[in-house]
Amino acid sequence: MKGNANKQFLYTAIGAAFGLGNVARFPALCLSYGGAFVAAYVAVLALVGFPMLAVELTLGRRHASAFPLKAVCPLGGAVGGLSALNSAAMCAVYGVIISVFALRACTFHASVNYGCPADIIGVTPLFAVIVFIALAFFLTRRQCVRALAARAAVLFQAGLLAVLAVRGLTYSNALSTLASVFALNGALIISGEVWLAALGQALLSLSVAAGVMPAFAAQMPRSLSPVRAAAAITLANLLGGLLAATATITLAGGGGVLGLVGGSAFGNALSLYPAALRAAFSNGHICGLFGCAFYLSLTLTAFVSALSLARPAYVWVQAAGASPRAAACTVCAAMLAFCLPFAFGLSFAAVDELCCNVVAPVAAVGEVACFAFYALTERKRSGKIKVWKTFLNS
Repeated sequence: MKGNANKQFLYTAIGAAFGLGNVARFPALCLSYGGAFVAAYVAVLALVGFPMLAVELTLGRRHASAFPLKAVCPLGGAVGGLSALNSAAMCAVYGVIISVFALRACTFHASVNYGCPADIIGVTPLFAVIVFIALAFFLTRRQCVRALAARAAVLFQAGLLAVLAVRGLTYSNALSTLASVFALNGALIISGEVWLAALGQALLSLSVAAGVMPAFAAQMPRSLSPVRAAAAITLANLLGGLLAATATITLAGGGGVLGLVGGSAFGNALSLYPAALRAAFSNGHICGLFGCAFYLSLTLTAFVSALSLARPAYVWVQAAGASPRAAACTVCAAMLAFCLPFAFGLSFAAVDELCCNVVAPVAAVGEVACFAFYALTERKRSGKIKVWKTFLNS
């Protein structure tokens, strides 16, 4: 029973850390900065991502509340609230992304083989409504149900990327393309831009400083070590990113469409992969089937990410006295209202930029400040040096 509970938690947490950032944004950053980005990313995961994740999991398990940071710092409630609101805003944007991916999954085969439109824009708002109804349903489910959805999304995405990576590696120029892209540039490795990109990617893809992991950790089994859980999640995140980069770069390089890779994960998913799949599979029906499967996997991955992002606000509203069903309906209705203008065609680039590149780093700094406050006050009280060891082992 303990083993099953541990696996359920890990699948749920890995589902939050294996999202669109891994599948579409990580390869683009590899192309932009090469091996310097990979080296910086590994260093950031080891020095920032993994330690913060371990502390978040420990904190969430020790203080199962809406804002566990309140227990260690007077400003912890404000930091937690900012993270929860930011995650909810990102989740609302994900409603549009999921709707578009679902439309592509339904129409890709027909668009390749029969020239039908790739998207049916008029029904995107309808898909968004369905997405948030489904989110409200899954928010109230037990962890085992959410873990099942996360496991399905992760395994489906990883399996499909592995197949596409194998196809990409069959190109005669695959190894030379990979060697060229991942070459370590000494000038870039000391560039602040590369390290900021690595830090942003780590925070985004690990869902650190988003209020997500502490909310999950409230249900983490006592038999599971937060440090081991953080290590497993971090390793899955890194391997997933490298797998996606291998599939993307070899397919795009072999198909001659590397120039289509941009900085937007959403844009890459909509423009790069259709061109790469058409080049990789000359048979239209095979290409159409792989395309449908690819967009279906992105739909599931994005849905699991959205479910993770919605959870902090859901826990927050529920802690205020609402029943689980009322909390889920309230949160999802608010996110749907925020999402609909974007579903009708309004660009969400500014919201995405604000949430990911402004508010998330501010929340991360606030979280680190809370942890530092805890360490200083505990050391002053006890006079002991091993504050964090005691914290992580409690």
